[in-house]
Amino acid sequence: MSFSSPRFGKFLPFTVLSCWVLSSPGTWAQTADTQRGRDKPGMALVKPQAWSNEDQASAVEFFAYSDHSGYYEFRTAKYPNYQVPVSKIVKLVVYPDSPQSLTNAEQRATLQKTIEEFAALATRFPSAARQLAKAAEPLKSDAAKYDGGSVKDGGQWLLRSTYYRQKAAALADLLRPELLSAQKIKEVDLTVNQYFLGLQDLAKAEPSVKPVVESVRSFHESLVRKNDREELMAQINSPTITFDQATELVKKLKALQPREDARANLYVQSWDTAVANAGQITKQITDTQAQFESAMPTPDDSGKVPAIPPELASSLDKLAASAKAFRSGSPPPAIRVPLQLADAMLACAGKFPDLGRQIEAREFLDAKVSLDPLTNQADIVGPKTSKALAELQKKLNSDIEKYQNLRNEAKLLAENDKIEAALEKYQQAYKIIPAKDVAAQIEVLKKQ
Repeated sequence: MSFSSPRFGKFLPFTVLSCWVLSSPGTWAQTADTQRGRDKPGMALVKPQAWSNEDQASAVEFFAYSDHSGYYEFRTAKYPNYQVPVSKIVKLVVYPDSPQSLTNAEQRATLQKTIEEFAALATRFPSAARQLAKAAEPLKSDAAKYDGGSVKDGGQWLLRSTYYRQKAAALADLLRPELLSAQKIKEVDLTVNQYFLGLQDLAKAEPSVKPVVESVRSFHESLVRKNDREELMAQINSPTITFDQATELVKKLKALQPREDARANLYVQSWDTAVANAGQITKQITDTQAQFESAMPTPDDSGKVPAIPPELASSLDKLAASAKAFRSGSPPPAIRVPLQLADAMLACAGKFPDLGRQIEAREFLDAKVSLDPLTNQADIVGPKTSKALAELQKKLNSDIEKYQNLRNEAKLLAENDKIEAALEKYQQAYKIIPAKDVAAQIEVLKKQ
């Protein structure tokens, strides 16, 4: 198609509606100078003559076009190379593609702007209304889907809530490892974290994302609590801490949701159990101590082995079982229980039967070996027990001393051939302690 050379000074302005309107806001309308050749369908509003009025323009639809110097070349249904001078073109409209991304209010507003511009153009040029309406249909369809609760991402339609939750989950998956690896979790400020700020923005656009935001916030708080729990546990397990100090720390530990942490939860349970048991076993120990002291010999019976009455023996058996159970529970070191007192009573009571048998058999040397270690235990049990064992130890030492003196004297007399005197001394020593060596000496002297 031939045409005369256009008069450049009388060119009328025209507009191009681009296919990338949504991805490049504000650039949907461009001049022909920016378009050189595009394999895109569209429509040109062409006047019969360059001097004709705009309302005389008719629509020419094309599949592709090229911008040449002074004219446009269109590929239409009838003509593969339909040439039109620039001076005849009122508007050049490239039909926009459906946007690949339509996920937020800003993109929706841009889409609406394009739809409205198509409508305005159709009003201005009624002859092209049908073509413009058809070109705007995909955009209106996208707008309707978005308004109905869907979004488009990468050309795929999803429910708005699904899309935003997926985006939120992706941000949360990036944020959680960052929180886990933080050296000082208590110094991490979520209000300036880029991932958390992104989550908050998503929650503003889609309320269903709010639980994800809260779960991340809760995760951060749980890590802070874990850090605080570890610090408290280190303090509580100090061997120098007092019970009152440990009690205050455990109170703080209980306020930090210890059930989140198996170790802390076990410690709290152990603490509560141990405190309750400590009160019971402490009372049991002090009650048994009172019984033990009451069972000690009176001054009139000083020097005798203490007897353990049945009631006290029963109490001691129960105490032994309670002490064993308490220890097996590995109670926190800050919980003080007078187990040393319980051990002292059990040690004394355990030795009294053997001690009584040895003394009854006048095995005073063996009795002394059994008794000496108990004197320290007796001091722990109480004053009456301490005094009773001290009197018994005093009597044993006295008898042993008499025995040793008589045996030494007998030996010296025998060496000086004073047989009768020596025999008498050995017999006196034997009455105190019936030792085998003394008995043997007596038999030897009797034969002389």
